[in-house]
Amino acid sequence: MQTDLQNSDKNFSIKPKVLIFGGGPAGLRAAWVLAPFCDVHLYEKESMPGRKFLVAGKGGLNLSHYPPPGGMASVYSPPGFMDAVLNKFSLEALLDWMNELGVGVFTGSSGKIFPEKGITPRMVLQAITTSIEERGCTMHTGCSLQSIDSSNSCLIFQNDVRVNLSADYVVVALGGASWPQTGSDGKWTDIFRSHGIKTLPFRPSNCGVNVSWPDNFVLHHAGKPLKNICLSCDEKSSTGEVLITRYGLEGYALYPLIPSLRKMEEERRPLQLKVDLKPVNNAEQLVSRLGLKRAESGNYRQAFGLQPQSMALAKLLTGKNAFENPLLFAGAIKSLALPVLSLRPVEEAISSVGGLALEEVNSDLSLKKLPEVFAAGEMLNWDAPTGGWLIHGCFATGNYVALSILSRLGIISGV
Repeated sequence: MQTDLQNSDKNFSIKPKVLIFGGGPAGLRAAWVLAPFCDVHLYEKESMPGRKFLVAGKGGLNLSHYPPPGGMASVYSPPGFMDAVLNKFSLEALLDWMNELGVGVFTGSSGKIFPEKGITPRMVLQAITTSIEERGCTMHTGCSLQSIDSSNSCLIFQNDVRVNLSADYVVVALGGASWPQTGSDGKWTDIFRSHGIKTLPFRPSNCGVNVSWPDNFVLHHAGKPLKNICLSCDEKSSTGEVLITRYGLEGYALYPLIPSLRKMEEERRPLQLKVDLKPVNNAEQLVSRLGLKRAESGNYRQAFGLQPQSMALAKLLTGKNAFENPLLFAGAIKSLALPVLSLRPVEEAISSVGGLALEEVNSDLSLKKLPEVFAAGEMLNWDAPTGGWLIHGCFATGNYVALSILSRLGIISGV
């Protein structure tokens, strides 16, 4: 449940000062929670906050996702890290917040939570930023953080002018390394390494993969989808649709398997996906559909219900002997071994992992070596699939660091 902040009777003659660096979902939520109780200043490197928020919303803004049977926290990794965070900012809490902001939402057939039709991502962002300012937060743009010292003094460049700032608490929500054109370039790691704080290289998540397609396959099938398939990697599987691209594959059925492929890459194992083109049928059922027809492409396509691009992929990944034996071919299309060259670059990924190592933060998300500095959002080394989980996780970590600061101040009792 969301902590009730409205009934606090804690008063300060001078409000504690909090500096927030980063105007993405994590920084915005932290500012919203803190603003009524603290002198909050939010600093954004770009000309406006929320640029990545707007880019993420181009294909439909997924604000959250209806929890699976295992609960919302089960979607996030590493296991356990987000449990307390999500307990303080559940799906119900996010929906209540959107309602307070005047943003109507609906749940799609896949369980994703969207703004109501007619409400654009820019309108959602405007509702959030307007509410933050109305609650007392001062927003600054064109400001890049250069350093933080152990006494919470911060050096920034504001439109190329050096400015020194100081505060009671600092929140860093500086983003990962995906979509650097929005400002998330990951260059902030030097700030923390200077304090001996461990940072990890950024790696892509929720991204495409490189496959060595033959030129003829690319010529005829790039840009076409593989629909209603099942992909698997190690023990993980995912159903849905992917898109054949000139470089390989992209799409929502692929993204949940990226952590497994990334692990293979880290362990220097050959990368491979298994493709089941007919996940709802077994081999015997498929062969029975073929009947006495000859083993040739047209008959297979018709009997097995394969799209031309699916048939082309099956022929590409099976040998002549299997193709000429209906039972072998039917079995093959349920477990096609697709070699993968590599993951696409982190700059193209929907999200990234890496950044601040989790062993460097306390349970309240403050830094062990800078106890008045709190970290939130994608700059922490956690992961989640796309489809609403990422943005919810960012909002939730921003919410959590805000509550942690209010707890430190005695405004609320514990987090």
